[in-house]
Amino acid sequence: MPNLCRHAVGAVLTAVLLAAGAGGCGGSGAKSSSATTPTTAGTATEGLGGSATVSTGPVRGTLRGGNHAPKVNRPWLYSVRVTSAAGQGLSGTVAIQFVYGDQVVGRDTPPTHPVTSGRWHDTITFPAAAIGMPLTFRAVVHTRLGTITLDWPVKVTA
Repeated sequence: MPNLCRHAVGAVLTAVLLAAGAGGCGGSGAKSSSATTPTTAGTATEGLGGSATVSTGPVRGTLRGGNHAPKVNRPWLYSVRVTSAAGQGLSGTVAIQFVYGDQVVGRDTPPTHPVTSGRWHDTITFPAAAIGMPLTFRAVVHTRLGTITLDWPVKVTA
């Protein structure tokens, strides 16, 4: 399956979005995330400041997006911050996924990025085929202390 890249959505993701119809894609619209680690399950919620966070367990993380309504064909900035429970920045990797319902329908290109000293940021561009589709922008962060998943609901606008 082609990946959702920084500059455009792959043909398969576009086809999936079109086949789904204008009724929608992405999660149930819930603004929450889940986290798992080798030893503990944590919870994540969207904070009032506009971020998805994991604040329990050995790995803590925050995902911030420019907003929940990225504009089609325009760069959309996001950032990931990951720390230990003691607040030290953790290195590892982050995999960026695009979820429709409960199914991953796209990945960034490349799909995995390095997290250095607890930080990663980048921009992506959503295509016209994604307009009106409620997607979940997902960051799956892997560190030596465990893995967390951060979800950010988006609905692309014209």
